Amino acid sequence: MATGQNSKPPAESLKRKFMPEGPDHYDSMTALYAHEVEGVNFTKEWYRHRWRYETFKNYKEENEIFIMAPHGGGIESGTTELALAAAGFTDDFNGKPATSDTYDYFIFSGINPRNQNGRLHVTSSHYNDPVANELVRNSLISLAFHGCTDTQPVESTGSGYKACLIGGLDKPFKQKLKQRLQKAGFNAFITTQKELNGDLPDNIINKNKRKAGAQFELTTSLRKSFYGINNPGGRRTSTNADFWLFIDTIRKSIEQYKGQLPV
Repeated sequence: MATGQNSKPPAESLKRKFMPEGPDHYDSMTALYAHEVEGVNFTKEWYRHRWRYETFKNYKEENEIFIMAPHGGGIESGTTELALAAAGFTDDFNGKPATSDTYDYFIFSGINPRNQNGRLHVTSSHYNDPVANELVRNSLISLAFHGCTDTQPVESTGSGYKACLIGGLDKPFKQKLKQRLQKAGFNAFITTQKELNGDLPDNIINKNKRKAGAQFELTTSLRKSFYGINNPGGRRTSTNADFWLFIDTIRKSIEQYKGQLPV
């Protein structure tokens, strides 16, 4: 059952000493799902590649790369489209990645009226959606797309600041992403800023098989710059060259990093 916007559920006992408290309306995805209606307030989509086993048969291993947009749609706008493209699912886009590889993904999108999606933000260390957690636990490499305002980074020069802040616990992957994105011309750097660096062990993106993932915090102006029409109906069909340069750089980083991991 959905409740009114100002009806807040009781706080759940999920907080731990290494989880900073935040202003979220809901303390978990469980609480959110109990009060919001799928298809009315939010949508979800996910994809897991087929996994097959049979004695003496040599089937291809299950995909072990996971892409996530936990706060897509109207929550952190533009991250839904970025995550889909990074995962290689672009049938309804005006372009496509340079390679055809596809990855597992999970996307949660807020679809409330404008300025009413903030209550759907559940911090990544409280993100207990069972499907999202199963997908990340199955992966070796995990990457999440988040959005921040232009002025949240301490490095910000003010409104219009375009930056990709790289966080998470996967240090070699973060370095790979930083080097390639910088070489491609993006203002990308590894952040140590507490509220943006994604370094909590309970951050869902850090729950893969290696207990270390990566995440982007993309400023509003950077996200807007990727689309000619920056609204839910227009983004996928108005992506520009910078969007695809960003996506292809990320995907090349993933494939190169995957090749360096122990078999």
